Amino acid sequence: MWIESQREAESSVSSLLLRRCTVLCVAAVFVVATQVCAAQTTIASKRNHDFYISLMSKSGEFAKKDEDCALFSRTKGGNPTQVENVFVDFAQQVGKIRENPKEFHFSLDSLGRYCGRVDLGKQYYRPAFYYVTVHYTDSLGKRRTCRFFLTMKQ
Repeated sequence: MWIESQREAESSVSSLLLRRCTVLCVAAVFVVATQVCAAQTTIASKRNHDFYISLMSKSGEFAKKDEDCALFSRTKGGNPTQVENVFVDFAQQVGKIRENPKEFHFSLDSLGRYCGRVDLGKQYYRPAFYYVTVHYTDSLGKRRTCRFFLTMKQ
């Protein structure tokens, strides 16, 4: 009887330690993800339905080749919010003609933050004008889009 109660106590203690370790690991990952966010600069932000969507860039400006991120939150500057199936397309505007968009899938980097490598290819016009459309699925399962119009000065 005493041996069984000792085994149950050991089992509950090891279970508790495992849970605490998991919580600490998740907290460490969140801190690292927050530090990565600090290295990026917001290039555009917009309210769309129930979300504030911010486009961020590692270089600090809209560039032809960069690592870009989309950050989703319920309030401006608030806590990030989870969405699904995020991809972004970039369509260059040349005069009155809107070129075919280039599509880039963004993957989950941290809570509410999706990142991906973007390479728009050679630029023939300076400045270059782009329609940037962020596609996502909200928490209710509805497909949503948010459009930005950005200028590339390089």
